[in-house]
Amino acid sequence: MLIVRMVRWLLGYVTFLGTGGFPERFVNLCVQQRIPLWDLRRTGKTLQGCTTVRGYKRIRSVVRRSGVRVHISRRHGLPFWAAKHRRRAGLAVGLLAAAAVIACLSTRVWTVGVTGNVQIPQETILEAAEALGVRVGARRSALDAPALAEALLDRLPALSWAAVNIDACRAVIEVREGTPAPEIVDTQTPRNIVAAEDGVLTKVEVFSGTAPEGIAAGSAVAAGDLLIAGVVEHADGSQTLCAAQGNAYAELTRTLAFTFPETPFCKLGAAAERYRLFFFGLYIPLGFSPGETVFTVERYLANDDVVLPVGLARDRAEVYSEPYTPESRALRARYVAAEFAAACDALWSKGVVLGADLTFSLDAKAPQIIGTVRYEKEIGREQQIFVEKISD
Repeated sequence: MLIVRMVRWLLGYVTFLGTGGFPERFVNLCVQQRIPLWDLRRTGKTLQGCTTVRGYKRIRSVVRRSGVRVHISRRHGLPFWAAKHRRRAGLAVGLLAAAAVIACLSTRVWTVGVTGNVQIPQETILEAAEALGVRVGARRSALDAPALAEALLDRLPALSWAAVNIDACRAVIEVREGTPAPEIVDTQTPRNIVAAEDGVLTKVEVFSGTAPEGIAAGSAVAAGDLLIAGVVEHADGSQTLCAAQGNAYAELTRTLAFTFPETPFCKLGAAAERYRLFFFGLYIPLGFSPGETVFTVERYLANDDVVLPVGLARDRAEVYSEPYTPESRALRARYVAAEFAAACDALWSKGVVLGADLTFSLDAKAPQIIGTVRYEKEIGREQQIFVEKISD
């Protein structure tokens, strides 16, 4: 039905009113002469309906034979609209230009998306695809999906499978990440496990090799001390070299001291901005470049999950050149507390914090945090045993 209405609008049609005579005979004669009629309805003595322009020209003979007087009440369609605006050349040129732009853009890729990635960032996949030609504004007919998928696998070895699907004006890259091969533990090369740092042992786990005498929980060790020897003693008293395996946990103490620095900071001295219009992969600058080092914020037109390749980018360059020393005690205390929190996060990432003895002086003009932190971590590191072969 929609196609029929569109064809009627393109060819043009009229709405007519008929009065007097014999309306039933009028309709029967129109059907007999194959004059198209639709939307017929009768209100009182008035008959209203629609017909094509050509049909209305042929309706005159029917009018004479039925006695119905008809006249046009309204005209519809492209021919009448064009005749009404025939003196507005700019409008016609604009319509033609819009049609040409739409026809051109329909052959291009509007958006590029990625699905199926877990560990590999989406930006990495998009950069690799863009290097292969899959980008916003690329011609769809120039994209060979199977060849692009093979090339993408060559560029990203971490992928086990990839496919490039061109759906209308959208390119979707589907990927599957490969399962990393398990780490192969070297059990052939003889080696010891020694202490990497000073500390007090809390637990020693020996999987392969022999723990020297005196290496147990509560023993103090220094960096480089032997924790697990790569030697296996047999029942007959003989010894064999092996690859020592195990874990050695120790309690370590670290001194923390954070004070507000005396050297001044730098605050924002100057800033410049520039906007750029983004349209199908093309950036149109709306001003001069703000500088060499800029950060960009991009915003695109979007409809739910579909992001259109039209948007605005803002480039901003900032220069921090003016010396600045915070006078507020709250700002100074906040800076020291942030440094202390970052150090604690680093300790937590390496091991387990067991306790702390700290002194906080955040209300003073020169705030500081001083003290010691006790934490437990694995301190063993491998050290290869070099064997010299002596020939007879």
